[in-house]
Amino acid sequence: MVAHQSRRACASDGRKGLTKRRPVCGTGRSPLSVSLLRIPVLLVLFLLFVPALPALSAPSDLIVGVEDGWIWQVALLPPDDGWESDAGRSALGAVRYAERKVQESPDGVSGRDIRFHQEESLDEASAAARVEDWRKRGISAVLSFAGGREIAFLRPHLGEAGPVFLSAFGETANIYNGEGVPDTMVFALDLFRDFRIAAFTAYAAELFPSGSVLAVLGDKLDPALERYSRNLGDMFFDRGFLVAHFWIPGGGMDSFKMIESEAIASGAKALVSWAGSMVVRDVWRSTRRKSNAFEIWYGGVPQPLLLSFNGVVTADQDYPVRTDPALKSLGRDIWRRHNVTVKDPAIAGRAYAACQWLFDAFKRAGSPVPAALAGMLPLAEKLAFGSQTLSINPATHRPAERAVAFMIVEGREFHPVKTLLVRGPDYLP
Repeated sequence: MVAHQSRRACASDGRKGLTKRRPVCGTGRSPLSVSLLRIPVLLVLFLLFVPALPALSAPSDLIVGVEDGWIWQVALLPPDDGWESDAGRSALGAVRYAERKVQESPDGVSGRDIRFHQEESLDEASAAARVEDWRKRGISAVLSFAGGREIAFLRPHLGEAGPVFLSAFGETANIYNGEGVPDTMVFALDLFRDFRIAAFTAYAAELFPSGSVLAVLGDKLDPALERYSRNLGDMFFDRGFLVAHFWIPGGGMDSFKMIESEAIASGAKALVSWAGSMVVRDVWRSTRRKSNAFEIWYGGVPQPLLLSFNGVVTADQDYPVRTDPALKSLGRDIWRRHNVTVKDPAIAGRAYAACQWLFDAFKRAGSPVPAALAGMLPLAEKLAFGSQTLSINPATHRPAERAVAFMIVEGREFHPVKTLLVRGPDYLP
């Protein structure tokens, strides 16, 4: 008689290629597993109906997965209001939804799982230490929902070693170096604020015939505003418009009567101001009762101060996201999968699009090394962002184009009057 001996083992499943490599254990039952089978039915039912976001894996599972190479890691930074805000829970719900889809996929991302680590916000004082900690933990990328302000803190520390940094916003964050080249490790989902140069050029072409006069008002003492004014004038001219440039000294003047009179005399159809919202207020007051007065277009972010000035026009890339019906469908999917109510569909859409962007880079790179990811992120195409489809511009490390809404102030509200697909300009000298 041959004695049969029970054996238990744990080994890799041996599959190769794109199949995810996870530990596969034997079928022998331990006393603990037997006892778990006897959990009371009422307790099981209770656990099934407890609403919670998917938790991070146990440390042992994470350590084994990272060491074995079947888990690649991304750190998450919260919105300004924190993870417990509507924005924070909505963004995190979308990330967990994307993460779970990868885990349940037979092939994962390049044969691996992507694990997102929920972390606290950072400030300038902690930036260097956080970057060092991410490197020690093997974090490949950082996905942030903080609006882009944190980019200035992190840029000096990321260097060429990373990790890769992706902002789900980033309109106001300048990621160019002195030569007009974006930092190797920094990317953003928003077009840079200079998109309004191209946006107002496209909008003018929709409204006015070639040969019309357009006025541009800039601040000669502010390098950025002076550059925007000059570049907008050049783009207007290239589209067949006549351009009248006006300059103010250092952000303010006692009176705009001379500018207003000259602009009206030139026959200007619109005046685009790069000189700040207070200047828009003063120009509006100077022209509101004039016959044949021009339209006033504001070159900055829409803001409440403008709501008192009927007729002022702004350009906004966020409005099409906030009002995108496709993102409501994403919210329903997140609720069905994770029992998380998405109260901010716009940031959930940003989170999901940013995850797809990272997944695309991981697949192309086939590696968690930040330098490899940084080389692949500029190549992404056909990323779903609600009803928009994004491709990335390698020259800017941002989407090549985004939907932009042109909003006019009426009755103390911004009302959309036109939406155009606008290509963000490459580096403008």
